[in-house]
Amino acid sequence: MRKIKIILTLSLIIVSIITAFCGCKIKDSVVEDEIYALDTVINITVYSENQKAVNSAKAEIRRLEALLSVTDNYSDICRINASADSFVEVSDECFSLISTALDVSEKTYGNFDITIYPAVKLWGFTTADKYVPTEDELDDVKKYIDYKQVYIDPYTKAVKIPEGVNLDLGGIAKGYISDCASHILKEEGVTSAILNLGGNIRLVGSKPGGESFKIGVKSPLNDGYFGVITAEDTNISTAGGYERYFEENGKRYHHILDPYTATPADTDVLSATVIGNKGEICDALSTSVAVMGSNELKTLSEKYPDYSFIVLTDGCVFLSASISDDFELTDNYKDLIINII
Repeated sequence: MRKIKIILTLSLIIVSIITAFCGCKIKDSVVEDEIYALDTVINITVYSENQKAVNSAKAEIRRLEALLSVTDNYSDICRINASADSFVEVSDECFSLISTALDVSEKTYGNFDITIYPAVKLWGFTTADKYVPTEDELDDVKKYIDYKQVYIDPYTKAVKIPEGVNLDLGGIAKGYISDCASHILKEEGVTSAILNLGGNIRLVGSKPGGESFKIGVKSPLNDGYFGVITAEDTNISTAGGYERYFEENGKRYHHILDPYTATPADTDVLSATVIGNKGEICDALSTSVAVMGSNELKTLSEKYPDYSFIVLTDGCVFLSASISDDFELTDNYKDLIINII
């Protein structure tokens, strides 16, 4: 493999009221903290002087990262991947998340697939050495990508995969973990907070004083925002090929891979945002839309009626009716056509 310059955009969604900072600080009854976990920078903002709650949330993030990581040899996922053709008993949390992922796979016709990891490794997205595979290499790896090869036993909470198949919960775990961390904050008495897990936002309650949060959705075309969401006590997940990619011979290759081709998804979707009450569903669906394209949005929204979609394509925004009153285009994007789905 040869080294190719990595180009990273560190944040998919930027919370407009959060500014850059290092470490932890307490100011005006606000605790802001930052950690690096889940291969991203995680920001936690709590609107109270409750450092204990923030510490507890960080500990929960670390615990779940160790449980669900694809690179930690002691994680549930690594134990499954290292035990081909054998059922491996896992934690209730891991089993529930895998079950949810398989359900999303079924409803998205396999466009979301946690067995994509062999292709992710082939392209080098897990290392600093990015690589454009040959057609033969892609053909070889595709036979290991199929969620239907994952077997689960609900009675023993065990999971089995065949030789060559590897699981990776990277497309769903951040959303789940953001929910779990928010529950910890609430248990510690926090009523207003924002968690930003690299493209997955979890809002706890509303802003101090009762107003809703204003969340800017980053434009994939420049450093600005193309829209602003008004929301509270919910999850917001955004996916797009602009988040992480590399270039070779003047061509860009992004990290959102199509399970059917084992190559970067090639659709009209520039940015896909999903809003709803379960972070793992928002996380998985935003990736699914990026892979499936806007033509499948209506079908997908009918399968997930409790979730709202904001999908940017070239010159157009597809918008769920349920979020239309709480989403506004920024001044530089007023010319975009809005299609209600």
